[in-house]
Amino acid sequence: MINKKNQETLSHHLQKLEDISPKQLNKDQKDLIKKMLELLFNDPNTTTLEFENAYRVLIQRVKVGFTFDAAPSEAKNTISLLVKDEEKSFVNDPLKPHNQLIIGENYDALKNLLVIEGERESKVLTLFTM
Repeated sequence: MINKKNQETLSHHLQKLEDISPKQLNKDQKDLIKKMLELLFNDPNTTTLEFENAYRVLIQRVKVGFTFDAAPSEAKNTISLLVKDEEKSFVNDPLKPHNQLIIGENYDALKNLLVIEGERESKVLTLFTM
């Protein structure tokens, strides 16, 4: 049977859970932990010690879990302006395959190349239609 001390313990743990920063536990995670604690609390076979241990295990994620800095997002309303560097430019050998693998974190550079290639193609189309 649940006594008043256990009810106070549940209330105390739920309040401590609410006090945890949203950066450490989001609302969905808090709701899930609350549900688990209430299920354990209402289970007649769960002892006070087991309830306390379950709370510690569920909250332990906050202490040892990974936290990440906010990732920079892609600027959708801007484009980088590239200037051709003749020293670093190269010419494809017509005898070699046209597609080559570029290794590294070059997403922004590749995105800009797509824009430049699109502009070049539109200029070529404009010249042919004139």
